[in-house]
Amino acid sequence: MVTVTAETSLSSSFDDAWATLGRRTTYFYFPGITRSGSGTALDHALDLPIVDRQEQTATLTVSRPSPQPSPREARGRGEEKRRERRFTLRGELVTIIGRWRLESADAEVRVHLTLDYDIAAPLKTLAVNTLRSRSPLPIRTDADAILSRAVDEFFETRFTEQAVAYCERLRARFEDAKAGRRT
Repeated sequence: MVTVTAETSLSSSFDDAWATLGRRTTYFYFPGITRSGSGTALDHALDLPIVDRQEQTATLTVSRPSPQPSPREARGRGEEKRRERRFTLRGELVTIIGRWRLESADAEVRVHLTLDYDIAAPLKTLAVNTLRSRSPLPIRTDADAILSRAVDEFFETRFTEQAVAYCERLRARFEDAKAGRRT
């Protein structure tokens, strides 16, 4: 499991940000995600280091946590109950479990994105073997562990870049909407 984070500010009301993050179309801004011709599935082109471009079909679910509200939340601020959105992009090579945490801040909303990437064993093995074929590491009993950690670091760097890009695309979408441009 590789976990990365990113954040941005949205020129929006809390309610608009909350609603937008609940819409399926918001996740089409995620790097590599496009609509598929096959119903509700999405095409997900994985732009990963080490291995050639990989493609998978993914399913998307968007939800919100449903814990019991505390008495304070039940009595007061509606935003407290709605400060987090969750989503899952589930594919055969990579599954991404994401959480948006929202915070009101003056005339904007601060959003924090956390992404947990679960990389399927065959993809990880492909990456390790590809790196091994390019590596000057001598044959050692701990070479696989070293290569596996290197693959995780390469993937984490790329996933972080993608999380930042996703936040920026979302921010740009809100800016365009505020300026009256269609996205």
